[in-house]
Order: sequence, then structure tokens, then C-alpha cells
Amino acid sequence: MRVQVLTALAALTLSTAASAQVYGVVSAGISRLDVDCTGASSCDKSGTGIKLLGGYRFMPNLAAEIGFFDYGKAKASGSGVTGEIKNTAFGGGVAYHLDLAPSWNAVGRLGVAQVKTKISGTVSGLGSASDSDNNTALYGGLGVGYKLNRNLSIDGAWDFSKSKYNKNGADESGNINMFSVGVTFGF
Repeated sequence: MRVQVLTALAALTLSTAASAQVYGVVSAGISRLDVDCTGASSCDKSGTGIKLLGGYRFMPNLAAEIGFFDYGKAKASGSGVTGEIKNTAFGGGVAYHLDLAPSWNAVGRLGVAQVKTKISGTVSGLGSASDSDNNTALYGGLGVGYKLNRNLSIDGAWDFSKSKYNKNGADESGNINMFSVGVTFGF
């Protein structure tokens, strides 16, 4: 699936490389999954996340975007059992860009994503197992950037969505948040 995402982003950005309306976003940061760790002796709800977006401004402030999000992992352990939840998403939506000052800009994102939640666990002496579930969820984001030049800015962003696992009698869900720093580059 990552190959498909990277291919789609490359096609989007290279298809109209001469146009200043095409842009890409690459960022990384801290992610957090809101999960219940009741009964675990150790629980780490934070991980490292990445975001890859490609966009096309069809109006001065409005753009269409496609993107890939890796929201990182949450881990818990206790009494010989370890578990891990990993979330990735691929989606598309719109972005509203706003110039705040000559060098500062802001962006708001809203879209729909296919979120994959992978759960894996290991029981000491018995082995391990994993399973995954896909769901469609809204995603959003808010960011602020400092323009280094016309086609390059340094950004800070907050992106969010929802994780859901509804299989094998389990019905678990949690909010996913990622705080990242990255770059937006235009063509």
C-alpha cells in the first residue's frame, strides 16, 4: 500500500511540475493514540508518526490533497503479555491556506481516510498473533508555517483521526493525534 501512496504522490507532483499550484508536504513528529491501558503494568501511548501529502491549489486559498499518514504505535505489557496497536491511513480531502503575514501562513485540512488498525500481541511461552481492521474515518489538521521563500516553508502541524478495531468480538476505538514539524515545497 505504501508503494501505491508514493506512486500517487509522485504522479501528482510530477504531472504539473512547472505549475506553482502543485505542492508536497513531508513531516514527522510525535503521535498519540487514546487507548485504554487498564490492567497493563506498562503502557506507552506515544509513537513516531509521519505525514506525506501532495496537493493542488485550484483556487488561491483552496486545494485538493491526497496523503499518507503513519500514526506510529502504542504499546502495552503486563503479566507475560505484550500488545501493540499501529495505525496508518490513506486519504484525500481539501485544504484551506491562509496568509497571516508576509512570511507566515496557516492551513486547515479536512478529509476522509481509510484507516488501518493493526493489533498484535505476544504471550510468553505461547507465541504471538496479529490482526487488522480497516475503517473509513474523517481526518483533520491545523498548521502554521514560516515561508523561507516563495516555494518552501517550515511547518508545525496537528493532525487527527480515529482508530477503530471491530472484529472477533472486540469493539475498540480511540482518537489518534500527531504533532509534527516538516516542510511544504511548491513547484
